[in-house]
Amino acid sequence: MKVGIDIEKISRMNEKLIEKVATKDEIKWLEQFSPKVRTQHMGSLWVAKEATVKALGGGDIREVEILHEQNGRPKINLFGKTKQIFEKNKFKSVEISISHTKTDVIAIVLIN
Repeated sequence: MKVGIDIEKISRMNEKLIEKVATKDEIKWLEQFSPKVRTQHMGSLWVAKEATVKALGGGDIREVEILHEQNGRPKINLFGKTKQIFEKNKFKSVEISISHTKTDVIAIVLIN
């Protein structure tokens, strides 16, 4: 089992940063939120991607996609080199949990 965790100040998040790393589906997901809370959700994407790469021991955060089930539960899709790292290590599953306050956001990723 591998673990990755990341925490960040929401005040550090901005549209330009997210545009560099977000997929089309992630941007579409963000658009449903009012500007008042969108930054919190941008932060959740950022820390989730960072925690995933840490758990894998490498990869590219642009090749990690955070999607959400209908009930809001986050799930991870991997692409490119990052997916190859997952497969090369014969991992079977990846789990994620994300939480935030008005000022901070945290994510933890467990890979088996």
